[in-house]
Amino acid sequence: MEKISLKRNRSEDSHYGLQAKMYINEKIMNSHDDNKMKQIHDRTTKLLFQAARSFNSNRTSENSKKSQPWKLVNLSGNGVVEMVRGIEELSDEFLWVKRKAKCCDRETYVQSECCNCHKPLCEGCGYSCNDCGIFLCNLCVEIFGCGTSDRPICEKCSLFA
Repeated sequence: MEKISLKRNRSEDSHYGLQAKMYINEKIMNSHDDNKMKQIHDRTTKLLFQAARSFNSNRTSENSKKSQPWKLVNLSGNGVVEMVRGIEELSDEFLWVKRKAKCCDRETYVQSECCNCHKPLCEGCGYSCNDCGIFLCNLCVEIFGCGTSDRPICEKCSLFA
């Protein structure tokens, strides 16, 4: 029985060497063409800058919609949160979700920072300025003399008092 070869025998007379398969696609062809690469680069930078402009414009519109927490509520320093007069229904959901406060490690609704010292505060640790309503921490009210606990006042309002 004669052995049958599955591969074709290479001719000794052939002057061709070994052949290899090569996969060439449009991306490889474009990477070697300087004009095409310049077009791709220009289009990429155009898309990046266009996306950056649209991102910045969306970001500013979101910031303008979101109201500051001190414009919505008054803090009296004992954990009581009172709604500001004239606001019937709050559009922000921040008040109705309890989160762990950074200042006193309690579950609180309002979390912000002091306008004077930028220390974190919550409704148990903070007061609202009697004039403008911005939040103050209890240290600024009691230690640094920003009014009294009955009538707390921020630094900006104390200049005009």
